[in-house]
Amino acid sequence: MWRKPEDSKPVSPAAENPPVPVRVDPPVRTVAGLTAEVVQPSGGVVTSTLLIKGEIQGKEDLYIDGEVQGTIRLSEGRVTVGPHGKISANVDAREVIVRGKVKGSVHGRDRVEVGRTGEIRGDILTSRLAIEEGAQMHSKVEITRAAVSQNARPATTSPAATASLPQPVALKAGGEAAN
Repeated sequence: MWRKPEDSKPVSPAAENPPVPVRVDPPVRTVAGLTAEVVQPSGGVVTSTLLIKGEIQGKEDLYIDGEVQGTIRLSEGRVTVGPHGKISANVDAREVIVRGKVKGSVHGRDRVEVGRTGEIRGDILTSRLAIEEGAQMHSKVEITRAAVSQNARPATTSPAATASLPQPVALKAGGEAAN
């Protein structure tokens, strides 16, 4: 007696578009307690089976999981040394992330991060440094202020002005300052 009127259009499974699930990776926590983004390589990639000898220059990001010998200069890019990466080179980039081994000086204008599997043997020059527990560093570290560049020195040379400039500090393994 009481019937629901039937639709005149049949509904097929192909006509329905179920929502596509979106995968969201959780943020990664760093030692400093800050949230870091999980970054996929967006520029060049040197895989674990490659050996490059020479000079690498560019402006894009570079992910290295192979071996590089020479120099690496990325004016606006990030150099990420993967866990299997071995670098025997001087590295100069906007940002340097080390999860493998680096033998040579590292200059990260904005930041240098050494992961728990990372090892650096050489001088480090940066404005920000992050070191995870377990990282190995055999380095002289110089932290500079971002506002003071290497080429632009303050115009005043009074003792009060030079006393406020950042001074390089050499650290020993136990965290003691060496003079």
